[in-house]
Amino acid sequence: MNKKYTVLGSASLAAAALTAILPGAASASNFQLTEQSVTSLGRAHSGGAAMAEDASSIWYNPAGLSDLSGSEILGGYSLIRFNADFTKTSATDAIGQNLSGGEGGKVGKLGGPFFVYYSTPINSQWTFGFGVNSPFGLATKYDDDSIFRYQAIYSSVAVINYNPTLAWKINDQFSLGFGIDYQTMNVKLTNDLDYGSICFGQVNPVTCTSLGLTPQGHDGFFEAQASGNGTGFNVGALWKVNDKNNIGFSYRSKVTHNLSGSASFTNVPTAFASQAQFQDQGVTAGFDSPAVMSLSWAGDIDEHWKLSADWSRTSWSSFDKLDIKFANKGTQDAVVDEGLSDSNRFAFGADYRFSDAWTFRGGVALDLSPVPDPTTASNTQTNAVNGSRTARLPDGDRKWLSFGATWRVSEHSQWDVGYAHLFLGSSLDFNQINANGQDHIVGTFQADADILGVSYRYKF
Repeated sequence: MNKKYTVLGSASLAAAALTAILPGAASASNFQLTEQSVTSLGRAHSGGAAMAEDASSIWYNPAGLSDLSGSEILGGYSLIRFNADFTKTSATDAIGQNLSGGEGGKVGKLGGPFFVYYSTPINSQWTFGFGVNSPFGLATKYDDDSIFRYQAIYSSVAVINYNPTLAWKINDQFSLGFGIDYQTMNVKLTNDLDYGSICFGQVNPVTCTSLGLTPQGHDGFFEAQASGNGTGFNVGALWKVNDKNNIGFSYRSKVTHNLSGSASFTNVPTAFASQAQFQDQGVTAGFDSPAVMSLSWAGDIDEHWKLSADWSRTSWSSFDKLDIKFANKGTQDAVVDEGLSDSNRFAFGADYRFSDAWTFRGGVALDLSPVPDPTTASNTQTNAVNGSRTARLPDGDRKWLSFGATWRVSEHSQWDVGYAHLFLGSSLDFNQINANGQDHIVGTFQADADILGVSYRYKF
């Protein structure tokens, strides 16, 4: 085997695999999750930083805790159904043969984030809160024998956030808030490896054929798992303009996760088995979850109607490169350019207080994706992503339509339900050349999502 294969082949192999999962199905841009309150879900998360209506202010704007009376606990869960169906235009291997297999099946997997918040006043000016939630996550799975098997089979990301918070009520108009974010992150991915195509591309067809290594003729299996943690902060401000209008601002910093884990290879050809790069080994990488800032307004129109609006910006551009280090000697670092841009989200909602017991709400939102549409196939040896839509998550702009309701059982007890449908597009272009096996897939995804949430609030 020549030296070019042992370095480039293995580095691009693990880099493409690990990188493809990290920017990944969620309810907001890329693999961000906005479902941190079911009440907020019902209005498409509009006005989050200005509402100050319950302990979920710990997440949306910590300053809002100063507007709560008494102690309370709030918990809930949102079930997300993400679906992406692929229609193939072409799918070929490294030498132009048609890739065998179907179009992937139902890609999305059921799942979603939970949250628990607790808040209690310390005195007339200070309020303490603590929250646990999941701000980032995804899970997708393709059929094991699909045309995507070399790019993605299973992908999952889970981030858990622990958030102690303090709010300071300066006066009746102004409040400030501050919190610490301690996060844990776990990732897992799998995909097949076309050792025949890798050999053709890095050695030569004659030698590889003599070894029985032809494209789609010898598939291996790759699995990687990694976990880590990091710490950041969040701040917020709330301005009660008058007795009818609130304006809120919040900022949540990026969190650097130092990930470590292992990569395993099975069914490695005998010709490659002695190479350190294709033996089980440890991997490490740093990943920055992006900073998020929001500016919100909420205003009472009359005793029944409240309107809200929101602009949020997620700084995905800060995640410009991923540097993956491998434990086995002789394997160079893989540096991957992500090519993501900052994304904006715009939301508008309305609440209707029908009675003391019932409030109904609805909302719309436009959530722009940080991933640019692919105009040409990504084709580099060290980067199978290169700022283009990937098989791990066929991301696109999300258009929201939401509804929800609150039932106040008593002065202490409250139930909330919320539902949202997300339109991701009926024709999401896909054009990817896999850096490892040089398989090339072109076609379109049709994707959408449904979110159903339920929460319970108890005021002591």
